[in-house]
Amino acid sequence: MSFWRKPKKIGIALSGGGARGLAHLGVLDVLEREGIHISAVAGTSMGSVIGALYCSGITIKEILKYLETSAWKRFVISGAFAIPNLPSLNSRNVDRILGNFLHEKTFDDCQKPFCAVAADIVSRKKVFMTKGKLTDAIKASVAIPGMFEPVTRDGMVLVDGGVLEPVPIDAIRTMDVDFVIAVALNNIDRREIPTNKISIFGIIDLSLSMMEREIENQYFHKADIVIAPKTGDFAIFEFAKALEIIEAGREQTREKLAEIKKKVF
Repeated sequence: MSFWRKPKKIGIALSGGGARGLAHLGVLDVLEREGIHISAVAGTSMGSVIGALYCSGITIKEILKYLETSAWKRFVISGAFAIPNLPSLNSRNVDRILGNFLHEKTFDDCQKPFCAVAADIVSRKKVFMTKGKLTDAIKASVAIPGMFEPVTRDGMVLVDGGVLEPVPIDAIRTMDVDFVIAVALNNIDRREIPTNKISIFGIIDLSLSMMEREIENQYFHKADIVIAPKTGDFAIFEFAKALEIIEAGREQTREKLAEIKKKVF
């Protein structure tokens, strides 16, 4: 006698991490190839970029192909020279790359439910964005203070969601899912850090990583599975190492496959 079990609705929460967030592509690629269907996505910061692309129907293959183009190479160069205290310039670079993919798409155009997370510095509360233009929501979610322009809307001043929810587990739990995979990048820098000379980017990078790790530890118990790609060897703006970062996502997901399948199927 066989018993039919209703498939679980799997939600995935994609964390922030700058260039390291490209590891999410590797995670999604492996899950797709293994027939693990994602029903909904929530993303914080770089996780919101990958989540929006994925939910809007852009394939992993298309994104990987884009990484070979001259447009991506120009973005890599601009990312390498992102300048603190010139947020408008940095924001224009983000606009340019998002426009290549999303154009005027809205949340209603998504093929899967999607939520982007930002932080409102007026109310000091996290904001779950599920309506309007995708690019507007992403720009709010990635707005690292001092690096990118905050987004003002509806009386709110929105900045990078990682300030309050680096791994958007609470956000994905508000969606129609009954199983949550959290992708929390292991951003603890394993490289030797010179104490006598460290760049402003290094300070931003390390500060964000420490802050996010402290917050993440309070949320992990809310996820059914945590995938933690080892991305600590990559810097926050090291987009030139995209393929290596993506592979780090694949590697850690393969290690978790048996556990995921046991719990999902």
